[in-house]
Parts: sequence; C-alpha cells; structure tokens
Amino acid sequence: MAQQQGLILLQPYLTLEAQHCQRIPQVGTGIAECYEFTIPANGQDQFPAVPDGSVDLVFGMSKQDVRLFIGGTVLQMKQWCFDPGRTYFGVRFQPGKSLLPKDLCIQDVVNADLELQPSVYGEGLAEKIATADSLQARSQLFLQTYLQQFPELTDTRHNLERYVRRRIYETKGTIGIQNLAEETGYSACYLRRVFEQIHGISPKLFERFIRFQNMLYLMEQQEWQSQKMDALCFESGYYDQSHMMKDFKRFAGRTPEQYRKFRLQPEE
Repeated sequence: MAQQQGLILLQPYLTLEAQHCQRIPQVGTGIAECYEFTIPANGQDQFPAVPDGSVDLVFGMSKQDVRLFIGGTVLQMKQWCFDPGRTYFGVRFQPGKSLLPKDLCIQDVVNADLELQPSVYGEGLAEKIATADSLQARSQLFLQTYLQQFPELTDTRHNLERYVRRRIYETKGTIGIQNLAEETGYSACYLRRVFEQIHGISPKLFERFIRFQNMLYLMEQQEWQSQKMDALCFESGYYDQSHMMKDFKRFAGRTPEQYRKFRLQPEE
C-alpha cells in the first residue's frame, strides 16, 4: 500500500454509497486523489468517514452558488454530511501535504469540517471548477493552483517529518518512536512535537491509521478477499487480532467480517 510517492487513502463508504462517484488518483503530486459525486435533492446526504490521516477540500456546487469546505482526518468513524441538491468535487491531500488557508493550522481542521470563503485559493477558482465539464478538467484546474501555492519546504524540521512519515509507510505503521529517535539522532519528544505540528496528531495515532488503511486496501484486493482474518491482520501491520479488531471497529464502525460483507453487498 505504501508507495514511494505517497499513500493510497480510502474513504470506502463514500465511494460505495454516493451517487455517480468517480475518482482520479494524483500520484506524485502531493494529492492522493480527486473525486466527484452527486447528492440528489431527496437522496442520502451523509456517509461514514473513516480515519486516514489526511485533509479533504470539498467544493459543493449548485446552480446558485459554490460552497467550500475543508476537513482533517476524523479520529474514529464519523458521519460526513453534505447539502442535498449539489454536485461535489473533492481533493484528498497526502498526509503532510495539505494546502491550508493562511489563517488556519492543521490542528484547526483535525476531526472538524470548516466552511471557507470560495475565493480563499484564488479569485474565480471555485467558479472555474464549478463550470468545468468533467472531473478531469476540475482536477487539472485545482492541480495548477496547488503546484503554484504549495510550499515544498526543505528546512530541517520538514525533512525530518518526511523521513519519519516515509519510515512509517515502509514499516506498515509498526516502527516505534524510539527506533526513529535512534535512526535520526533526535529525541523521541522532539520527533513527536515536529510530527504533531505538521499532522495535528501524534506519530503513534498516525501509525494506527496507517495499519487500518492497510487493512482496508488489502480487503479491496481480489487475491485477499478469501484470506483468513489472521493473515490480513499480520500483512496489514498488526501484531495480533485483538488490537486489529479493536481499531477496526472503532475506525470503520463495523467488525472486519461485517465490513467484508458490506463491501460484497452494500446496504440499501
């Protein structure tokens, strides 16, 4: 699941339950994916969100106006609510790569959904996205803005965070903070502080989210769909099934077996 350029991040309930949901991965850009879906006037207007360690930026488009929202990772399964009668275009940033407005910090958006002024990323951008005729066109419009505005910082603090995040990906969320301290030469306390400044959550909690996302990803793969739960558990980075079961139920709102059945036959 971990890739050199980033991480595959899944919000499976939205993908499975939202009408006309489309997704375009954005490998190597700092953006995990762009996506689009529709909330009909009398249809389902909320979906469970699961922890992924990332930030989502969502444009809600109607004939009358465009509303813009930003939300950080949830800390456990939580309902994600939308206005009926709108088409939504979303951007899911890779962890540590979100483009936040200048008056917000990452701690402001963790486990929160905030409405922004539509012009916050540039005058006319929201309107251009709303009038574009495809998900591909909307994605390209936002990507141009992202590449112009996102500061790829190379100071010691950001280089250290990138190293820690990469090692978490490589070890499937199993590396300990003391191991990271030994590898980097920095204290565990300093590593935690730097990571929390950029992600809004601790490295330990982020690792739990990565193991959970690993599990979701494997459960989508054909070759793993018939595997026993203990094999999935260990391949995802969990040491034992009890920890996996506890985290999965908290983060997905279902047991792994319930979730597996849901994926095979989504509930009405």
